[in-house]
Amino acid sequence: MAFMLSQPENSRTREELARALDDLARLAREGIPGCGSASVTVLHEGDAQTMSSSDDRALAIDEEQYDGESGPCLSAMREREIVDVPDYTMERRWPRVTAKGRELGVHSGLSLPLEDDENVLGALNLYGDTVGAFGDSSVMIADMFSRQAIVVLRYLNQLQAERAQNAQQLAVAASLQRSLLPTVTDLPGVSAAARYLVSGSAAQVGGDWYDLFELPDGAIGVAIGDVMGHDVTAAAAMGQLRSVLRSYAYEGSSPSIVLDRMDRLVQGFGMAEVATAIYGRLILDHGTGMFLYSNAGHLPPLVRHPDGRVERLDRGTHHLIGALPPGQERRGEAAAALLPGSLLLLYTDGLVETRTRSFDDGIDLLAAALTHGRDDQSPAQICDALLQAMICGDPEDDVAVLAIHIDH
Repeated sequence: MAFMLSQPENSRTREELARALDDLARLAREGIPGCGSASVTVLHEGDAQTMSSSDDRALAIDEEQYDGESGPCLSAMREREIVDVPDYTMERRWPRVTAKGRELGVHSGLSLPLEDDENVLGALNLYGDTVGAFGDSSVMIADMFSRQAIVVLRYLNQLQAERAQNAQQLAVAASLQRSLLPTVTDLPGVSAAARYLVSGSAAQVGGDWYDLFELPDGAIGVAIGDVMGHDVTAAAAMGQLRSVLRSYAYEGSSPSIVLDRMDRLVQGFGMAEVATAIYGRLILDHGTGMFLYSNAGHLPPLVRHPDGRVERLDRGTHHLIGALPPGQERRGEAAAALLPGSLLLLYTDGLVETRTRSFDDGIDLLAAALTHGRDDQSPAQICDALLQAMICGDPEDDVAVLAIHIDH
């Protein structure tokens, strides 16, 4: 098949259109006088392929033409004229094609070009079991079938153009998003790694982001978030929010104040509709960490303690960014003690939630996978193992994962 559309809705539409062409080939064989077999050829980027055929015989004759780059079907498309071959025995222009036809019991043929304005989309090919199978009535009825085929192929071309545009938008958004995400490196007292996966669905690049940075007072800033939307706008908004959060965090403000100030800026300037975010300050003292954080509607971080127990940090959750009512008192905060050897894991919903799995069930699965991880794994290895455990094939949504290990 010449057209491969990646969006589920486009794929379904394409399948329906392909079935319509299958029906058209079958009805042409049954309804056009003299027709014993029929097929529809599509022309895509200069290559001719059979998209639908009433039987294997029509497909075999078509492919003989494509292989030899010559035949009545190809001539009909090149010359934009109906090509009538009344007797395969007498036809000298395409000896290989007519020999294949006679071998299969075909003795005449009729090919009609399928044109849309100035473009040739393909051809309708009819094959007769007898010499001179197609008369004037056959041509008249075949013209009606060709008009129906043109409508279907025109729509398929439109879907193909939309797919190409979506793919370009996806590439731009993915490139923008990756360029805005930081390279996570080890900081004094911790080792860390992050992973980011683009959704497998076309144009499904969103606003997932993460950050890890040193603060002037010696603390470590930890952040993760997700901007609503799946396009270049969401990716750009993500970059803005990350920059705003860093600016406020560098002033030394507490996590809740940083998120509240970011919220007011988002609402005042319309930087994003809504977003989730977690920001925390990780303070290390002789190898022991204290993670003070505020959660604006994001999924709870997980902590794997040195004994292997996994804790879900549900505390400190408040309104999403962009949803804090005017005059509302500031968001709450919570704290978690991180002993040496502990691992702090932050993630976005693409890791745990799918069409068939709720995020609660997904978090339980993620916690189980984290529990069974080896103690000697690095943060990078842990990220990779969790992605492998949680995602089968392409992710349905963007995925961001940030793993921070408290070193001994």
